[in-house]
Amino acid sequence: MIRATQEAINRNKTNQSLLREVLDESGLDQRGLAQYLGTSYFSVVRWERGDIEPRAEVINQLHRLLADIKAGRVIDLACLSMNRTFASHRIRHVSAANGYEGTVVMWDAPGPCLFSRLRNGSLWGSGQQRLAAILSAHAAAAQTVEEAVAEGVSAGKNTYTYDAHTYHTKMPPQGIAQVLRKYLPVGGLVLDPFAGSGMTGVAALTTGHDVILNELSPAASFIADCFTSQCDPAALQAAVKAVIGSLAGLRNDLYTTQCRTCGKDTELLFTVWSYKVVCSACNKEFVLWDECRSYGKTVREHKFLREFPCPHCKRPLKKSRLARTTPVPVLIGYKCCSKVQSEVPPSEADLKRIASIEADRFIAADFVPDCALPGGVNLSQPKRHGLVNIKHFYTARNLAAMSQLWKAIHRIEDTNLAAFLGFVFTSLYQRVTKLSEYRFWGGSGNTANFNVPYIFNEANVFVTFERKARSIIDHLETTAQSYAGRCIVNTGTATNLSFLPDNCIDLIFTDPPFGANINYSEMNMLWESWLGAYTDTTNEVIVNRVQKKDAKKYQDLMTQSLEECYRVLRHGHWLVLVFMNSSKDIWHCIRRAVLDAGFSIERIDIFDKQHGTFKQFVSDNTAGADLMLHCYKPVYANSVKAANDAANVISVKDFLHSRRSAIPVLPYLHVKREADIDYRTLYSEYLAESLLRYGKMLDFALFRSQAMDILENKKGVA
Repeated sequence: MIRATQEAINRNKTNQSLLREVLDESGLDQRGLAQYLGTSYFSVVRWERGDIEPRAEVINQLHRLLADIKAGRVIDLACLSMNRTFASHRIRHVSAANGYEGTVVMWDAPGPCLFSRLRNGSLWGSGQQRLAAILSAHAAAAQTVEEAVAEGVSAGKNTYTYDAHTYHTKMPPQGIAQVLRKYLPVGGLVLDPFAGSGMTGVAALTTGHDVILNELSPAASFIADCFTSQCDPAALQAAVKAVIGSLAGLRNDLYTTQCRTCGKDTELLFTVWSYKVVCSACNKEFVLWDECRSYGKTVREHKFLREFPCPHCKRPLKKSRLARTTPVPVLIGYKCCSKVQSEVPPSEADLKRIASIEADRFIAADFVPDCALPGGVNLSQPKRHGLVNIKHFYTARNLAAMSQLWKAIHRIEDTNLAAFLGFVFTSLYQRVTKLSEYRFWGGSGNTANFNVPYIFNEANVFVTFERKARSIIDHLETTAQSYAGRCIVNTGTATNLSFLPDNCIDLIFTDPPFGANINYSEMNMLWESWLGAYTDTTNEVIVNRVQKKDAKKYQDLMTQSLEECYRVLRHGHWLVLVFMNSSKDIWHCIRRAVLDAGFSIERIDIFDKQHGTFKQFVSDNTAGADLMLHCYKPVYANSVKAANDAANVISVKDFLHSRRSAIPVLPYLHVKREADIDYRTLYSEYLAESLLRYGKMLDFALFRSQAMDILENKKGVA
């Protein structure tokens, strides 16, 4: 192993001792302490093990907590969470959204398209008037710092706000807020040119900063506009009840089954569908569900086998290679007279109900998305399985429910309430489609790709809508209540920010598309087909073979975007860019684009989201912690020195030898794997050093291989 400096080892031991004393004296467990600190369980585990060091402000929090304990003051986690702007979703709170005394007006017929009610040209909300007011209020430059803020960020995803609405990638807003406070301590105007779901806007509003969000996708713009707007939680709760109530008959028709115990009608919560498959050896068909299930001692140990024998010829088969035919319902779930949820095979009555629904008599024809899938990197897999149109992503039952729900939302008179009902509607995303993979232990994930699983879960649309409404109300009652700044959202390309004048922005915080990692315009089609507005991909900053955009094109588009950032940012102010990729080529593109735009890279830190993605936990070649590049626009133009990209590669051996702290270790809290060396954090540190020294870089796979040879094979470093 590499020897850490004695100073770093001693400091880490001191922090570990402090943490253990706090845990012992407070009576809190690791999860409770994580709630108190507003951080993640994952981080607390790593701090206690000594894998990583807590930030200075966390250490100060621990000292204050210890002092409170010794002074006899009571720790009230629930009260603390509710008083915190970004409240943890692990803390139960009592909703106040039940006392609405107003009236939710529903028109007899649907009104104008929701999208047209919310947007004025490219601007959302009050449009040019609000933009002019914001720009006028910031005619003079805000105070900022002369040197890059010398501290990384650690912020978790376990908040009501983060849970409110899904998006492919989201930065924890409380982490962004840390950055804003440091760079703009007394206010100022913030810009995010790649706004995504609007987390920079959320952070800015909670810190009292005004903010401008620019986003290419109409769907993401809609999500960002809702995330940065306010709504009376009680009014939204009443509107949810009004809309759901207006569809009570349909809900009964679509989602009723008979309790197998008491014989009464009860609501269907979900239906599991399995594809029939064809044996590659004997060419006979069978239902996959019947053959590939394996049950363990606990539900978490239940799984679907990757390999199993054919029920006909007994030849060993690999699930991933089996040809599919048609999906059939194999299991339903409901809760009636038993204390636990019942899960049983569908009855004849259930099958007859499905058949009657498939006759399309429940569909709201004018409110069904009819969008044929174009060519795309993430679109070929669903097309191979017959999902050639967005409407095919839904079962007949869920398409009927979604279309009627969307129609009912368009009957809401109040535009803000209609928008937030639409916000709840779009939050369902993949959860109510055939893309929702069935899990024995429940729940469903929204992945950043379109993949049709062999066995999928058909969730009750109305139950899911009500549950997601509660999540959004949680956000409105906590984070959104503290909004103090103003926000405007613009739909447009970051390569052209002509709606903004020169030298008007005090700070830019952004996390642009990570090369080819996520194909946003393809993934957003599921939302945009309902909204009726689609992304113009002409200047989408991405690596995508279908769009004929390689790394060079990505660099060109990123350079144009950063040149626009340079133009609108004030001299002597900062661009903070968050980025991660496992490809050295993409990292060279990013560094070149930043420098060619005129910025200098003054410092690089880690932006730790505290929870890795599932792919990061199980894939050896997926990079981890994001890097935060602190980029400076000089007071005098053309004062940035040209960088030499022809420098030698910084060797992994030299990098490891120069590190001052202990080698980080990664505990796998949710995946059954032994703790091992955290190569992703090491790679982030290696990239930071290489970027600042203008050295060539290694791909993550090669870095990991070389680091593993040195660390795990005990070759050592001289």
